[in-house]
This record gives sequence, structure tokens and C-alpha cells, in this order.
Amino acid sequence: MGTVRTDTVRKGRPLRRGDVIGLVAPASPVDGTTVEQVVRYLERLGYRVEVSPYVQSTYLGYLAGTDEQRAAELNRFFADPRIAAIFCLRGGYGSMRLLPHLDWRLIARSPKLLVGFSDVTALQIALWQRVRLVTISALVPGAETVLPDREAWFWQLLTSTQAPGRIPDPVQPLSAALSAGLRGTLLCGTLTLWSALCGTALFPKLEGAIVVVEDTGEAAYRLDRMITQLLLSEAFRGISALVFGEFQLPAGTEYRLSQPALETLLRDFAQRLAVPCFGGLPYGHTRQQWALPFGVAATLDRRGYLGIAEAAVCQPS
Repeated sequence: MGTVRTDTVRKGRPLRRGDVIGLVAPASPVDGTTVEQVVRYLERLGYRVEVSPYVQSTYLGYLAGTDEQRAAELNRFFADPRIAAIFCLRGGYGSMRLLPHLDWRLIARSPKLLVGFSDVTALQIALWQRVRLVTISALVPGAETVLPDREAWFWQLLTSTQAPGRIPDPVQPLSAALSAGLRGTLLCGTLTLWSALCGTALFPKLEGAIVVVEDTGEAAYRLDRMITQLLLSEAFRGISALVFGEFQLPAGTEYRLSQPALETLLRDFAQRLAVPCFGGLPYGHTRQQWALPFGVAATLDRRGYLGIAEAAVCQPS
């Protein structure tokens, strides 16, 4: 719906106690216990909560309502001035089905924090491409158990107008070690969704970016196919670096295909990519996850520390 200028980065304002956080399910439905846990968690922290009426709905068995219903809730939450941030309760599948139904002009006029992970990567990619909206790639605390230091980092991203600094866990080089530091826009998320949107009008140019990807439950050959598609499409041309987060290969094998060790697989990818590649960032489907802001300036120094050089929220007016 509509076109907007994409040369201006847009950010939501920092959260304050008493703000209203909207809870939505843009992909698969959420069970009632999880919804109650998140509501109680946020209310204990001093926030008010509004829950979309469709979060527990079921359409086709795996979607939290029809595409029109889920998209209308997102549009409504962006339009509602009472709502300061939007939390996507879970992934699953279905976020990319919403993209033709979103009101991009409305979202550009009313930028606000959006938090999500996994399948929500499709929504975050499109929001960056269409309106340059900075979002937060993270599991929602309360819905998932995260470590205390990761939880504190998460809330720092959402409440502070200061750059958060570096993540304390260094990454390891998979290709030649850096002779100097790197800088670029941090773009991140689940590899499956980067691959799925590749070749569409909603896939952004990645030149100059530090790209961080992760995935879970995908066999080695499927990950290989995704990376190969992105390579053949030249999506990674000109990126500053590619960082691999957590990858959890399935325990069994499919179609009797052998499955290499994860490090062997990632080193093969690094050899083929011809850009600086790193592995071992605690980012993915794990309680060790560090939340990452999608669309801010970032650095990667010679020792392997990923630094977030810019706040994810704007200075309040």
C-alpha cells in the first residue's frame, strides 16, 4: 500500500514505564499460557499491554488468523498512538504472507519499535526495505527463557538512546583474519527467510552491511541450498562481513544424505563467499541469544567483537 522514501532511517522512541506494548502474532498462533506469561512479565516491569484478539486464532492450522486479519492488526497497532512498541509473540510461519497487505505509508508516518524473531525476519526485512524502520531481532522475554545478562541487554536496546556498545562474546574467523576493523549496517535474522525473500522487490541491497544469520532444524544440504541461492543471486556482493550465529542441525538424516559437522559446513560456505566470514555469535534459537537491532551502524574489530555503534531508538522529541 503506497510508496515512501527509503533514504531516511526511522526509529521508534525509547520505552518508558507505563507505556503500552501491543502483542501480535503475525505468523503462527500462540497458546494461551504463553500469552498470559508475557502479559504478566510485562506488567511486572511496569508496562501496560494490549493483546491482538487474533493471537490464538487458527487459519489453515498454522496461521494466527487470515492474512487480512493479521495484517490489519499490525496496521492498527502502528496507527494507534497509545501503543509505543509491538512485540511479535512467536514465529512459526506466515509473516511473509502479510507483506502485500501492509500500509507502508502509515508505518513510515508512525515508526515504533517492533520486536520479533525467526519467521518474523521476513517482516523485518520488508520493513527495512520499504520504510527503513529499525527493528529488534530477538526472542520475546516472558515467552522464552533468556539468560539474565541477555535480558538486561534486550531492555537496554529498547529503552536507551545511547549506543549499547559491544557484545562480550567474540566471533571466530572462518576465512582470513581481519587486518583492520569493519563497519556497516547490521542486518540480521533467520537464513530461511533471507533465502525466501531473495529475488523479490522486498529484498534490500546488502552492499556495505554486516549480515548476521542463524537457523534451526534445517539439514546441512538445505542450508547449503539457501546459501547457494543467495550466492547465485549475488545478494552478498559488496557486504562488509557475514557472521554465522547459532545453527542447530537436526539429529536425524533425511533421504539418507550425509550430514557434515557444522564447522565443516560453515567453513565451506566461507570459502565460497569471498567475503570476511565469522562464526560462533550467540544469536539464534537459544537462551544464550543476544538481541540484535536490525538496521543500525555496527562494527567488527580485529579481535572479533561485534559492536553496536548506534542506538536502536530515537531521541524523544
